[in-house]
Amino acid sequence: MARIAETEGQRRTTLFLCAVLHAFTHLYPTVLPPLYYQVARDLELSGVWLATLLVSAQSLAYCLAGWPLGFLADRVSRKWLMFWGLAINGAAFVALGLAPSYTVALLCLVIAGLAGGAYHPPATALLTGLYPERQGRAIGLAGMGAGVGFFLGPFYGGLRGEVAGWRAPCLELGLAGLAVAILFALLARDAPAAKKQAAPATGAVFLGYFVLLSVGLGLRDFAGTGFTTFAALFLPQAHGFSQRTTGLYLGLMSLSAVAANPFFGAASDGRYRLWWAGGVLLLAGLGGLALPWLPKPLVLLGLLWWGFFLLGSYPITEAAMSEVLPDQIRGRAFGVFLTSSGLLSSAAPWVMGTIKDRAIGASTDPAAFRPAFAGLALLMLLSVLIGMPLLRWVRRELARMTARDGCAPDQGCAPLAAAGSKRPPAS
Repeated sequence: MARIAETEGQRRTTLFLCAVLHAFTHLYPTVLPPLYYQVARDLELSGVWLATLLVSAQSLAYCLAGWPLGFLADRVSRKWLMFWGLAINGAAFVALGLAPSYTVALLCLVIAGLAGGAYHPPATALLTGLYPERQGRAIGLAGMGAGVGFFLGPFYGGLRGEVAGWRAPCLELGLAGLAVAILFALLARDAPAAKKQAAPATGAVFLGYFVLLSVGLGLRDFAGTGFTTFAALFLPQAHGFSQRTTGLYLGLMSLSAVAANPFFGAASDGRYRLWWAGGVLLLAGLGGLALPWLPKPLVLLGLLWWGFFLLGSYPITEAAMSEVLPDQIRGRAFGVFLTSSGLLSSAAPWVMGTIKDRAIGASTDPAAFRPAFAGLALLMLLSVLIGMPLLRWVRRELARMTARDGCAPDQGCAPLAAAGSKRPPAS
């Protein structure tokens, strides 16, 4: 039986451990990008696109798992679901470090992706259950872990891979994940259970709205994943960076989320949440567009700009969705969203690897990379033009349905007022 967080100390401990699990969730998919060329050589692949396909397969499995694991998160202990997710994810990376062939490596990454999908649906529901009146702040603080994971994955992968080969960081980080999973099992607590209100028809409609919403925000996720892959290919080929430096730069790009997530998460707890979301996505797109035009000494600045604003958008949009959802379907709603949006974004590493092989080849001219980066910036713009109106409409519809069904906060529903505000949700 799951233990419940009853004191503020237990809530804070669980929040901290959620941030650590968040770090490992995003660490594992980012270990391989700075090692793409090395993986292709070691496994004797015909092109780098096959190496990028490994991460696409991992991402696709991660997203496909979101839907069933989201439903499971509304029925079993969210804490234990997150524990098993990290434990299996870590074990899969241990096996990846020992994989004798491309086929086995692909299987390991599919298993890792499926297990990684056990973080976001239960974690978002757990965090908002622990802090129902400060949802943006709680999600933002846990989001700091994502920045650490996005940093450590490519940095450690590039650093250790340059010295000991690509298998060493996979094996070592896999073992670290197993140790953290045990610590989480011992110390984390579940959120107090909210009183449930049966509304199956409304719940089905809620989930349908989230599938629709994923179309718009999935463009953001494709651009984000594609940018990381393309930057990992751009830095060594166009600027001559070493594997270690490439990993460091990609890691620093994502480390900016440590500052961005709590800042934007807390700042958006109020009336203008969607304006915050649209603004930071537009600023991220400008950074992506500028990167291949920057001289080598300013490349890191461009990467930091992109990472700060892109990753800062996630706690805003997650809180915007969470605060109009009844607790009893919150896990499955985020699972549905993760799966639906991920079907698009998971193809990004493979797509960008194919573009590099077929359209750029061995060219070392940064100008050859500019059209692809411009395309990613355009996707970010479209995510604002399509995703933000969709998010505004979905929030209004769900708030109206919740009010019509008479679902109050003490009946298992999220508060209709924006977190930290007595006014209605932002439109």
